[in-house]
Amino acid sequence: MTTSDATLVHQPRITVPYVVAYSGELVEDPICFVAGRSGGVKLSYQAAKPGDWVDGVLRARVRTNHKGQPQWRRLNTRRQWLCMARLWCQVCGKPARDSQGRYPWIMTEKVFRWDEEQPGAIITNAPPTCWACIPDALGSCPQLEDASTTVFSAGGAVPVGVLGDVYRPWVAGVRRNVEVRFTDTSLLPYTLAHQLIVRVFDLRPAAPITEFAA
Repeated sequence: MTTSDATLVHQPRITVPYVVAYSGELVEDPICFVAGRSGGVKLSYQAAKPGDWVDGVLRARVRTNHKGQPQWRRLNTRRQWLCMARLWCQVCGKPARDSQGRYPWIMTEKVFRWDEEQPGAIITNAPPTCWACIPDALGSCPQLEDASTTVFSAGGAVPVGVLGDVYRPWVAGVRRNVEVRFTDTSLLPYTLAHQLIVRVFDLRPAAPITEFAA
C-alpha cells in the first residue's frame, strides 16, 4: 500500500444525509399557467402529469437517483417531503419513531419558528433525526454549530404548508422561498413547492447536546 493509498483509507467518511439533493437529480422542466377547475388559473408544468400536484399545490419535479455530486445546501424535494409526511430520519431515511413512540428533533432558530396561525405551536421544514443519527449529524453539519441548537422529542407532526416559489399571472418576477399554507387559496395555485412544512406538537426537551458528542 502506498502512502497516498493509506491516506485515503484513513480519511473519515462523510455521511450524505438522505434528504440532500444531488446534481444529477435536478430538473428544469418549463412551467406555465393553465386554466383551473374552479375558474382562474394555476401554475403547471407545460407537459403536465397527474402526480405533479400534491395536497393541492404544484410540487417541484426532481429525480431520486442519487447521481452526481451532493448539493449540500439543497434538499431533494421528494425525499424531504417523505421525511416530513412519514416522519422519517433526515440522515438515514428510516422511521425516526423511537421505542417510546416519540420523534427526536434537532432544533435551531433558523428552521424552527413560532406558528402565527396557532399561538404557542412551532412549525418547521426540517425533518426529524433518529437517536442513532443525532451524534453524526451534530458532529458533521456546520449548520448545527449554532448556539441555538437543541434536541427535543415530539409527539408527532401534521403538514400545514410548503416553502416554495410564488409566481403571479401576467406579472414578471418570482418570490423565492415563500412560506405558503395549504389554507392560503390566494397563493397556493401560483406556488411551485420545494419543501413541506409541518406543525410539531407535544415537544419535550431531550438530553443536553454534550451528551450526544461522538
